[in-house]
Amino acid sequence: MQQLLLDVFTPPRPTLSNFLVGQNGQLVYELRELIQMKGTSPFVYIYGPSGCGKSHLLRGVASQLGVNVIAGGNRFVFKPGEQALVIDNIDRLTPYSQVQLFNAFNSSMAENKPGKIVLAGEHPTTELKLRDDLRTRIEAGLCLRVHPLSDQEKHAALQAMAKSRGLQLSEEVIEYALRYFQRDMGSLMAVMDGLDRFSLEQQKPVSVNLLRHWMKRRESLVIREYETRTV
Repeated sequence: MQQLLLDVFTPPRPTLSNFLVGQNGQLVYELRELIQMKGTSPFVYIYGPSGCGKSHLLRGVASQLGVNVIAGGNRFVFKPGEQALVIDNIDRLTPYSQVQLFNAFNSSMAENKPGKIVLAGEHPTTELKLRDDLRTRIEAGLCLRVHPLSDQEKHAALQAMAKSRGLQLSEEVIEYALRYFQRDMGSLMAVMDGLDRFSLEQQKPVSVNLLRHWMKRRESLVIREYETRTV
């Protein structure tokens, strides 16, 4: 039970299916088309502020393409035999890695390897501090903004999730969660998942008092776990 409570903030494995779409219906459609090789372009760049769901989308795409997501801050070396390329935080690419990505675009256009390139960053291409020739390659594909969920959409999503689990969430509980927890949907869904399990363990309905009790218990378990590891 301790490990269960320690892990409650781990969001479920990101997929395109469990991404909360909101205003991003066209974006998700284009990513699905790209995966099935039906898209208008094999190159897609998605952008938006931190916490809007970019990494979730990239991991969902990468999983279906059978590749890993490359972190933009890590050293990237293009391998001509790669079948697909997925890179997050391209605004953090070093000059060397930018050259490697430029080479990947050229290889894809000439030899169709990698056949698909999916990238993500926080800013539109006009604001990216990248090489001009690389920016031109990125702009030749689809550049799509990821719209964050509004509080109203998050509210509706949490209610829908609760309903699917047979939970009754009061307005007070949802407002408390939106006020005091990380506001990205992955974290909020993980909180609801852990709270659901704690409610079953305690045999009590979900309430703000139960939420506070669960948080105090979790904090004490985290401290205990930390003390055990440092002894």
